[in-house]
Amino acid sequence: MAENLFTPTSAQVNEPESLKFTFERLLSEAFFIELVKVQAVRGAAPNLVVDAIPLVTRTDQSGAMIQNSTIFNIPVFRLQRGSSAIIMNPVVGDIGMIAICDRDTTLVRANRKESVPGSGRKHSKSDALYLGGFLNAQPTEYVEFTGSGINIKSPGTVNINGLKILPDGRLQLADGSIVDAHTHGGVSPGGSNTAPLEP
Repeated sequence: MAENLFTPTSAQVNEPESLKFTFERLLSEAFFIELVKVQAVRGAAPNLVVDAIPLVTRTDQSGAMIQNSTIFNIPVFRLQRGSSAIIMNPVVGDIGMIAICDRDTTLVRANRKESVPGSGRKHSKSDALYLGGFLNAQPTEYVEFTGSGINIKSPGTVNINGLKILPDGRLQLADGSIVDAHTHGGVSPGGSNTAPLEP
């Protein structure tokens, strides 16, 4: 048998090795989970997508790196139920994960309901979903559940239905009043009420 330069010698002369090589070649065309870096962010929910590039490359027979290509228009995961969500959109440079669906999701993405596969493709990166948050830097803005309390840290103002916690820790009411920097007017002994807070 003539030697095939694209097939390891062991796979050309040994049946179990040949079957193993064939199986691995077939499996190499199927994708499942990969680490990626975000290259671009576009759109808004429910059409928020990212472009991302896989971080683990493949190699050729000589061990040389095969450069990855950018994957476009990957739908973004958001922690959501009904109309309630935690909104934390990805930014360029984030490292995250893509999970590749078994079948073509094109029609499901367009119809947002049960649909047939858009084509015969399987385990294609075109059907990836982005889940963010791996190997990234220490955050400066966060909600932390400690088991004994909840810490909220923000470099800016925290707005809760108009009630604002300012960066220096002061509390500002919806009318603009600063709770810990106000005066009470018209106070007299007895059952009188204080005047409204002054901004």
